[in-house]
Amino acid sequence: MANFFKPSILNSAFFVFVVLFFQIAGIASESIPSQPNILVIAIDDLNDWIGCLNEHPQVKTPHLDRLSSQGILFENAHVQATFCAPSRTSLLSGKMPKTTGCFEFTPRYDQADTLKGHDPWPMWLGKSGYKTYGGGKIFHEGTGTGWTAQSFQNVIPSGPNPRPEEIQHWPVRVWDWGAYPDSEAEMGDFKLAQNTRKLLEKTHAQPFLMVAGFRRPHVPLHVPERWFAMYPEETIVLPNIPANDLNDVPHPEVGLTSHRAPEHADLVEKKLQKSLTQAYLASISFVDHCVGEVMQGLETGPNHKNTIVILWSDHGFHLGEKQHWAKRTLWEETTRIPLIITGPGIQAGQRIQEPVGLIDLYPTIADLIERKPPAGLEGVSLLPVLKGDPDFQRFPVITSLSVDDHAVRSRDFRYIRYSDGSEELYDHRTDPNEFKNLADDPKYDTLKQELANYLD
Repeated sequence: MANFFKPSILNSAFFVFVVLFFQIAGIASESIPSQPNILVIAIDDLNDWIGCLNEHPQVKTPHLDRLSSQGILFENAHVQATFCAPSRTSLLSGKMPKTTGCFEFTPRYDQADTLKGHDPWPMWLGKSGYKTYGGGKIFHEGTGTGWTAQSFQNVIPSGPNPRPEEIQHWPVRVWDWGAYPDSEAEMGDFKLAQNTRKLLEKTHAQPFLMVAGFRRPHVPLHVPERWFAMYPEETIVLPNIPANDLNDVPHPEVGLTSHRAPEHADLVEKKLQKSLTQAYLASISFVDHCVGEVMQGLETGPNHKNTIVILWSDHGFHLGEKQHWAKRTLWEETTRIPLIITGPGIQAGQRIQEPVGLIDLYPTIADLIERKPPAGLEGVSLLPVLKGDPDFQRFPVITSLSVDDHAVRSRDFRYIRYSDGSEELYDHRTDPNEFKNLADDPKYDTLKQELANYLD
């Protein structure tokens, strides 16, 4: 018995050693590779209404929620400009709007004197040994012109999202909504998702950057009927919109006259709030389906273990909050967006509450591939967060509406200062909907000054 027992102990010890060896080797192999593939999923006009952010009780985004559970969800992520073109110029250049001078549709990235000789990160990656693929909406223009054409060596085919010939709900066609077309196979976004999936299922000889830019839930909000059916109109839960919510803000008119967006009072009078909100929710679930298609290609293909995934939206979107629809404000509904990063070496299930900005993506990508970035980047690398640093802190994030109208978002507060010196201040610990403007309360004077210092 004794002779049998002793070798058994040795065998067991050897077995444990082997298991531990392979576990340690496995952990080591899961560190962030020095030349990872980078898959970027960009979504147009997606606000914080995704399931994992818990901002709307009915929204269904299983693929986005699953992706967030696989890596890091930045719960306090914000854009640097308040609508598509300047926001994308800022995040692609790694420079703030005050530096680029891009606050409106013009100047475009490739037309801005402030950006001459400065490569956007897709172009920079292409010059750093990456094979670059891009499709859909990435820069504000399409994939065939300007810096976009020079940034991507390969275009991922997509096509437009079709519109019905007849108006369905709203006389301004760009703002119309309703169930159309019959199937997602006709949608340019879904074609982009399918073609990106096919590329991800292939073996690539060199590291790649692949960017898929989806246009929904940008208006017009037309997606197939099955996505509308997920949200019966009569059951739609609307945001809390107090009738007096604009009484304590200095500029309630901000964002109200831009690009023919519907006025809140008009939608209320016509009883179209639920219908338009239904269309936005339907469009979110449709684009979530597109994200799932892309991720299926990554997860079933040969590139999964060496690919970092970065998902972002270019700005948020009001659905009646502060009696506004669309964007172009300095409130939370415009500036807050989903930002998710997953991949090898990134601990799953993290939720980061420190403020971060899309301006941080360029330096983060440079650190991920261990290359010195171009000079003049104005963001902060998020690599310490990706590597699990529990002490990561970032200074507050700035969003600009114009050259003299800005918001500062810290972990707990939002401070807004307009060109005429008027102010707003909100405490997100007790007032996440920004109902109560605290700017006139003298006990917050020191805090206001501290936040204002970041603007100066």
